[in-house]
Amino acid sequence: MDQLEINIDRIRGLGVKRIAVTFGCIPLQAASSSYSNCTQALNLGSKFHNQMLNQSLQNLNAKDNSTVFITLDLYDAFFSALNKFTTHAPAGSLGLKPCCEGKEMGKYYCGSVDESGAKLYTICENPNLSFFWDTLHPSQN
Repeated sequence: MDQLEINIDRIRGLGVKRIAVTFGCIPLQAASSSYSNCTQALNLGSKFHNQMLNQSLQNLNAKDNSTVFITLDLYDAFFSALNKFTTHAPAGSLGLKPCCEGKEMGKYYCGSVDESGAKLYTICENPNLSFFWDTLHPSQN
């Protein structure tokens, strides 16, 4: 965490004002359970990391008043939206399963093509039933 604080301070020195940190559960991590649940250890790790990051940002704010670092709790907001979607999802919803995924998990991803340009990924029939577009990004739902 000390190195992260040093790196954030270096980024501040470059003039960057905002940094976003990823949330805990994404399909890439849920794939090992056939998209049935999030890995609790990764979620706890993300929460702990975010707590430590918060402390580092407070240290940086105390050190220099020229840039103010604030935290935006995307983790809890994201999980609230995900829980609402999965609880009130229409029949046939994909849950944690992404709409667009590679034909071979771990080898190809959404958007992968072979040498001749043939698609090495599939897109679900109804994207409106998916919370995630691909293994990393939420959909517009």
